[in-house]
Amino acid sequence: MLSSKDVASLRLQRRLSVIAAYPVYAFVRLVFRWRFDYRFSNAREFQEKIWRELDAHDGPLFWAANHLTLIDSFLVFVAVVPWRKLHRTRLIPWSTPEYRNYYHLGHWHKKIAVRALMYLCRCIPFLREGEDEASERWRKNVFAKCEWLLKRGDSVFMYPEASRARSGWLERRRPKDFLGRLALEVPNAKFLCVYARGENQLYTTALPRRGETFRAYGRLIPAVLPGETAPRAVAQRLFDALAELQEEWFAKSPLPKNCGGNDVLDLKSPALAEHFDVDSGEVDPEWMARHLTAREIKSPEAAPPGFARFTEVCKFIAAKEAAHKALAQSGIQTPTGAFRMLEADLFRKRIVHLPTGARFDIRFTHEDEDKIHCVAVLRGGFIGDDETPGDVLWEVAEVPAGQDAHDFARAKCLEFIAQSSDEISSPGLLAFADEGGIPKVLLRGKVQDWGVSLSHSGRFAAWSFMIS
Repeated sequence: MLSSKDVASLRLQRRLSVIAAYPVYAFVRLVFRWRFDYRFSNAREFQEKIWRELDAHDGPLFWAANHLTLIDSFLVFVAVVPWRKLHRTRLIPWSTPEYRNYYHLGHWHKKIAVRALMYLCRCIPFLREGEDEASERWRKNVFAKCEWLLKRGDSVFMYPEASRARSGWLERRRPKDFLGRLALEVPNAKFLCVYARGENQLYTTALPRRGETFRAYGRLIPAVLPGETAPRAVAQRLFDALAELQEEWFAKSPLPKNCGGNDVLDLKSPALAEHFDVDSGEVDPEWMARHLTAREIKSPEAAPPGFARFTEVCKFIAAKEAAHKALAQSGIQTPTGAFRMLEADLFRKRIVHLPTGARFDIRFTHEDEDKIHCVAVLRGGFIGDDETPGDVLWEVAEVPAGQDAHDFARAKCLEFIAQSSDEISSPGLLAFADEGGIPKVLLRGKVQDWGVSLSHSGRFAAWSFMIS
């Protein structure tokens, strides 16, 4: 329940935001156009479609969008709302930005300006982190405010992912329940689903680059369907809708969608033995320092001496090599051997590219006394886990004696792709091509965005691909 003070504060903020709507909108549009040179390529078509649906809806509204930059709320609002619709004040959304990201920027004068702008843009600061009583109370109060606003017919803007997508990809199989819980309190509401992205937005950034052109796609769907009572069902339907819009966006983009990589290590390869003392079970510390960050080194140091410590180091190497290949497919080039630009968290099965913050999911598919195989996915689909199959497929095989490992991996990869598809009758329809050192598969002479990756080490070769 909200206090009378909270209600009075929201009403005052709403009145002031209505009064300032046109000048604030003009300021935002001016900054976008003249300071950053931002523009939308499909604004008129997008707005006409969305407003045919919005004009027919007279109830409360959830704005739900993908999240890649710190100004996405402004970008989505400008994409959806033209000048002629600013009088529809009920549809101007309330937002819940992270308090730490926006309310402590710069010196005191900048803080005042930013806070004033956020206030007039109907922002209710949210605190995502913190497990103490005060933080929990803050979050409950924000949700209570949003519920109160929605029940009186207003609109609320929330990101279903709850944070920026560090991989640059909205993953439909990882829904968050909080919007589902809130929607069940306001069953007559609808979700305004929007997927907006810059044409050159490879990964998450603070701001889109100057001169960026954006495209947006959207649709209006019921927040709660008849008979729905579970927050997860509501959230999953919302994520499915956003994922379909994401597919629509990538279908008209030159950016590669499927970005995955793999790597296999022969643990008995002489090349690895150069850096591993079999008798003492120790790894060459200088070699380890060139390949692992200071944080990563703590993991093998905590492992028992001997083969366990050696395999722990090798898992980091395989994961980083797989991530390096996925990164290259996305258009981000990392210098060969720059292992310390990537930092792996084997417990959480994630890797971060430190210069950009791009984050990968990793999965070890083979791990025994002879070999380690790892796959990494930056974007394009779900990597899968022990319970749920993913979008990336792989195989690991021993290279026959006398065969070239590189040629063997390529031939077997094409066979594997053909066997995995009902639409490809023969591997003869496929061929490999290289684009800047990145392997690409041709189907009937046309390059396919399949995230193909090849690797070989000692006795083993491996290949993977993903078609989401």
